[in-house]
Amino acid sequence: MGILKKNIMEELSKVGIDSKRTTAASVAIVGLVVYLSMIHLQSILMPLAIAVLLFFMIKPPEQFIYEKVGNRFLSYGTVLLTFIVTVYFTSLFLYENLSDFIEEVPRITEAFEEKRANLADSNLYGLEVIFSDAELLASVASPSNIEVFVLGILGTLSGFFGTMITVLIFLLFIVLEEHTIAQRFGAAFPNSYERAKKIVSESTESIQAYVVSKVTCSAGQALVMAIILYGFNVPGWFLFGILCFLLDFIPILGALFATIPPVIIGVILLDPGMALLMIALLIGNQQVFGSFVEPNLSGSKIGISPFVLLLTVMLFSQVWGIAGAIIGAPIIIIARLILDENERTRPVALMMANDVEEE
Repeated sequence: MGILKKNIMEELSKVGIDSKRTTAASVAIVGLVVYLSMIHLQSILMPLAIAVLLFFMIKPPEQFIYEKVGNRFLSYGTVLLTFIVTVYFTSLFLYENLSDFIEEVPRITEAFEEKRANLADSNLYGLEVIFSDAELLASVASPSNIEVFVLGILGTLSGFFGTMITVLIFLLFIVLEEHTIAQRFGAAFPNSYERAKKIVSESTESIQAYVVSKVTCSAGQALVMAIILYGFNVPGWFLFGILCFLLDFIPILGALFATIPPVIIGVILLDPGMALLMIALLIGNQQVFGSFVEPNLSGSKIGISPFVLLLTVMLFSQVWGIAGAIIGAPIIIIARLILDENERTRPVALMMANDVEEE
C-alpha cells in the first residue's frame, strides 16, 4: 500500500512538472504571436493599447462622478470632455513655449561658446583640454543638438498623438461595451465565466492603482520640474516639464533622459552656484517621487524586475519607437498582474517579479 501511494505521488509530481512546462511553452508561444502582431498590426494594436490604458486612467474619476450623479453618460462625458480640453490647451501652451525655446537657441549657443572658451583658458588640472576641443564638446552638449533631440522626440510623439482619433474610437467602444462584454463571455463560455470574472475583478483594481499612481507621480514630478526650471528662468521650462511627464513612463532611464537637456542648458546659462542648486533640486525631485511617493501610492504588488522592464522598453521601442517605450512598461506590468491572478500562469509572474517575497 505504501509503495502504491509513493508511485501515485511520483506520477502526480510528474504531471505537475509537465503542466508547468506546458504553461511556460504556451506563454512563450503567445508572447511570440503578440510580438509578430505588434510588428504587422502596429496601426491597430498601438491605438488599442493606448485606449485600454486611458480606460483604466479615466475609470476611477468616472466612477466617482457616477456615484454622485447616477448617470453613466454624464460621468463618462464629463471625464472625456475634461481630458480633451486639457490636451487641447496643453498643446497650445506647449507650442508657444517651444517657439520661445527655439528663439532662445542662438543666445544659448553664444553663452555655450563663451563658457567653453573661458574653461579652456582656465587651469583645471588637465581637464581644460576637453574644453579646448570645440567640436568634441559641441557633439556632446551643444544647444543645437539639444534642439534636435527635443524636436526629434516631439516629432515622434506627434505621430503618436496623431493616432488619437483612432484611440478615441477604440475608447468609445470599450466604454459602450464595458458591461456587455462580460455578459457575452458568460454566454459563450459558461464553464469558465466565474473563474474569468474573478481574475478580471481581482486584477482590475491593481491595474487601476498602477495606472493612476503612475500618472499622478509623473504629473507631480513634471509639475515640480517645470516650477524649478521656471524659477531659474530656464528657456523651455514647460516643454521640459511635458517631456518629463511623458518620458517618466519609461522605467529606469526615462526621468534621466528628461532631466539631462534642461541641466545642460542651466549649466550654460547660470552661474556655477545656481546651476548646482538647480541640479540638486532636480535630483531631489526625482528621488522623492521615484523612491517614496510612487511606491507608496502603487503598493508592492506591482513590483517587477528592472531587467524585465529594461527588456520590455527595448522591445517596444524597437517595434513602436519612443511611443512604444512609453506605453511598454504599463503594458508589461498589467500583463504581470493578470498572470499573477491565475494559478497556472503565476510561475511566469514570479519570474517577472522584483521581489518574490511580495507574492
